[in-house]
Amino acid sequence: MATAILMPVQGNTVESCLLLEWKKKKGDKVSKGDIICEVETDKAVFEVEAPEDGILLDMFFEEGDDIPVLTNIAVIGNEGEDYEDLRPTSESASEEVEQVEKEVEEKKEETKEPEIKEINITDSSKSRESVGVSPRAKRLAEQKGIDLSNATGSGPMGRIIERDIQNVINSSEPLTPAAKETMTSGDSIPTEGSGIGGRITSRDILLSSKKILKENVIKEEPIKGIRKIISDRMLESLQNSAQLTLNSSADASALLTLRETFKNGTLDSSFGKVNINDLIMYAVIKVLPNHPIINSLMLGNKIQYYENIHLGFAVDTPRGLMVPTIKNAQNYSLINFSNELKRLANACRENKIQVEELSGGTFTVTNLGSFGIDNFTPVINLPQTAILGVSRINLKPIQTDSEIKFVPHVGLSLTINHQVIDGVAGAKFLQDLAIAIKEINLLIAI
Repeated sequence: MATAILMPVQGNTVESCLLLEWKKKKGDKVSKGDIICEVETDKAVFEVEAPEDGILLDMFFEEGDDIPVLTNIAVIGNEGEDYEDLRPTSESASEEVEQVEKEVEEKKEETKEPEIKEINITDSSKSRESVGVSPRAKRLAEQKGIDLSNATGSGPMGRIIERDIQNVINSSEPLTPAAKETMTSGDSIPTEGSGIGGRITSRDILLSSKKILKENVIKEEPIKGIRKIISDRMLESLQNSAQLTLNSSADASALLTLRETFKNGTLDSSFGKVNINDLIMYAVIKVLPNHPIINSLMLGNKIQYYENIHLGFAVDTPRGLMVPTIKNAQNYSLINFSNELKRLANACRENKIQVEELSGGTFTVTNLGSFGIDNFTPVINLPQTAILGVSRINLKPIQTDSEIKFVPHVGLSLTINHQVIDGVAGAKFLQDLAIAIKEINLLIAI
């Protein structure tokens, strides 16, 4: 009896998975436990195994398809065995797949360059000839690359005459000198240009005449997998929340000194791997309990406040951005906190992260300081209500009683959902965090 291979459920919030790659092909003999394919959620990549021995009779989806969970994706059985009853035909499943495909196409259309309206001789000229086009008008239209459908006939019975073609030419936006040089016989003239004041540029001419060849494209690939999920989530976040970013900085003198002390091992060698990012995030979990609105989720018309801190942090991986979460982060010592940060980051990069380790965050930190970024606008990871961006350490002039000193400061950018968090509440959190970072020695001693 043929056996279906289901798209597995990967967590309570996962409704569909992306089929990344088939590891077997139709007709292959497989054994129980063999890897049939790789699938991806917004969390991680998973392998789907063969549930029993047999022949891979068919695969019902293509690589790149977004498939609802618990849908039959393939079938195993004996050669020649009938399996049509296992082919996914559920209306709900097919509608969901079609909807995903529609959304993918819409996204592709949104990323295309704006369409340039062309004025050239097309098949529409044939339809206009039935109304009537004078020979002189037709000749002028061909010379100037004018689409007869853009002309309004002013002659008898609506006949298009030379004057009508000249009116179309005069109404077109002026060409830049470079565009005029680019024009060759037969080139079409766009009605709208991308230059200043709508002027038609040489690039507009090349695009409308299809002279920019595909060979000039270095690389083309579909937006899929984690990249697509990130794209959709970032857009959803900005469309569904009132995001406001507050920028500040914190005196990093003690931070740098403490890091150097740890690195040299003058206190305890186990602190040697504690870095600047670990210390800043440790300061975050010490400050957050005093600002419960920052450690909250917005779910519909309700705000959920959390006593425990489930701290998410952004990790750059070969497959894209991932955000693992340290659950109950406030209970960790500095050493254990640093070790857990590194364990989760490595698990993401090595594709060994678990689903439960990539969900449930109540607040997120993202650090671009090591890339030389002075400040930026992090995007909230919904339904969270805030996210902290950490930038690089720069010297900042500080006025004292007698002189101006240059003191190292680390940049801090807090993006809040203004639907939930007032600007003052966000500013107070940043203020307390700056004090905690400045007094990091005292903070870790508590």
